[in-house]
Amino acid sequence: MHAGDAFAGKNTPIIDANNGGSAVSYGKTMQKASDTIKNVDTILTGHSMLMTPADLKEYAAFNNDFITWIRDEIKAGKSVDAAAAEYKIPDKYKGYQISTFLGGIKNNVQVAYNELGKK
Repeated sequence: MHAGDAFAGKNTPIIDANNGGSAVSYGKTMQKASDTIKNVDTILTGHSMLMTPADLKEYAAFNNDFITWIRDEIKAGKSVDAAAAEYKIPDKYKGYQISTFLGGIKNNVQVAYNELGKK
């Protein structure tokens, strides 16, 4: 299966809010793909090595955990800048990286804050 940039590899996703991208829905969408796509052994990512369905499931969890973290940052009163500066990939996601494409983690934090009503 070819996932393209929807699953670009083990890194923070590319979220293009100007063209309908959603930080909040990203993990849910990846989870739905993981739960419903069957009979696939290999996933061609957008810019990385070949991945497996187990990798896709982990990627969904990674993105859902990011939104949980964002909600906690908002509850703690953190600004977008503070949250973006503090973000670190959780230890359980060994090998993941923070992408710098399309504004990197600050863009993803800003998009999530906007979607959750905290600008």
